[in-house]
This record gives sequence, structure tokens and C-alpha cells, in this order.
Amino acid sequence: MAACRVQFSNIEDKIFVVTGGAAGVGAGVVKALLAENARHVAYLDIREREGAALEAELSSKFGALRAKFIKCDIADEHQLNSAFTQVIDKYHRLDGVINNAAVLNTDETQYFKKIIDINFTATIQSSLVALDLMRADKGGAGGTILNISSLWALRGDSQLPVYAATKTAVLHFSNSIGGKLYNQKTNVRVMTVCLGPTDTAILHRNSLIEDKASAFTSHADERQRVESAVTGIIEVIRGGQSGTTWMVSNDNPAVDITKNVNESYGVLSKGVNDLLLGP
Repeated sequence: MAACRVQFSNIEDKIFVVTGGAAGVGAGVVKALLAENARHVAYLDIREREGAALEAELSSKFGALRAKFIKCDIADEHQLNSAFTQVIDKYHRLDGVINNAAVLNTDETQYFKKIIDINFTATIQSSLVALDLMRADKGGAGGTILNISSLWALRGDSQLPVYAATKTAVLHFSNSIGGKLYNQKTNVRVMTVCLGPTDTAILHRNSLIEDKASAFTSHADERQRVESAVTGIIEVIRGGQSGTTWMVSNDNPAVDITKNVNESYGVLSKGVNDLLLGP
């Protein structure tokens, strides 16, 4: 595994969309992009009060119109499409999307559909809409899509199986659409960041989530600060290659785990071709 090495900047003067951007890691990413001189950042969230307050804060710090809050339930297909339309209508282009929004609920039996809709289905829709807008073979200038997964996607014994399954699906989808053939055709990079447990509200909503998070950290990393997660994400945006997978955990720099992930695919697919071809 190798620490991230910045190769080029893809932030300055660019226009970004961040989902789940009103608080936590998402809000940190919005702030960091603006601090890195992104031209405009639109961020989507269902939390209207937090989103509006952040927009006022950012306008005061970075100047009017640099940040735009769009109230959006990303699980609603029409709202998500409308949000992207608003961005294009206002800024006339799109350069990057960070799909950060996610939910975690310990009552997965009751809320499994919501977890899937937000964590995975909306990530697919957002990625495909962004890809269509940015792809060079359809007149776009290329761009960047970064999807947030989790270290839970790399474990086979999660105590939150639906959440872990959605994050595993995000990882596989991102690696597939970020592969060489897609990237060469579209000039759009797609990368994945697997975040370790991060000290955000998602881990503090009730004691059961905290207990499960503690059980996870006992096997892997301690909780990291939001600032550490944000720094790692920005490093990957600036220097990651399409189709790569990164780990950001335990307040450490971003680490490229693409080789590990690819080797695991190799193990899983061993002998598959022989089975498909038959005798």
C-alpha cells in the first residue's frame, strides 16, 4: 500500500457538486474545495437549516455566489435530476462530483430500503448523470467523480450488513465505471475512498450505533477526526488515478489500496472462467 502522492491539481477554478454537504465530512469537503480555489461548489442536502447556515458562512468567508446550497432528497430521482439541472443552468458546466451522502441505521430490518436508496441507488444516479454531463465523447471536458465508501466494505463480518453491502456495492460500481475503457472514452476519472470510522453525527445518534462502531474499531482503526477524512479526500481528488481505491482512516494520509482490492477480485474470480465455459 502506498500513501497518496499528489500529481496534479483538479480543483482550482473548477465547479463541483457535493452530496450530503450540509454537515460533517460533506461540509468539510465543501469548505476545503473553496479553500483550494474551486470556482463554485454546489452542495445537496435535505437539512435545510444547516445548509442555509453553511451557505451564509461560506459567502462571508469566500465571497458571494461561491457556494450554493440546494435542498435535495437525493433518494428522490426527480429532485436529484433537478439539482444537477440547477447547477448546469447556473454555472453552465460541471467539473467534479463527490458522492458523500449516506445514512446508517441500526434498525436495518425496518429501514433497509432507505439505506439502499440513499447509499447506493442515489450514488449510481448521481454518478451516471455527472458522467453524462462531463464525458468528452459527448462534448464535455472530462472531470472527476469521487464516491465515498467505507472500511466496512472491505470486511466480511459486518454487524451492519445492509450498510456494509451498500458500501461494497459503491466500491465495485466505482471500480467498474472508473476502469481504463470508460476513462479513455469519457476522460472522466472515477475513484473510491473507503473512510474509516469518522467522528461525525452518524456515529452519535444513539448508543447502539456507538456500540457497533466501537466493535468495528476494535478490529480496525480508531475514530478519526473529520479534518483528517477531508484532507484525505482532497488528496485523492488532486492526485488519484481513475479506477483506484483509497483508504483514509485513523487520522493518517490517504493510502492507495488498489492493488489489494484487485488482488481480492483475482482470488474471488479464480476458476470462474472455467466454470462458465464448462467441460
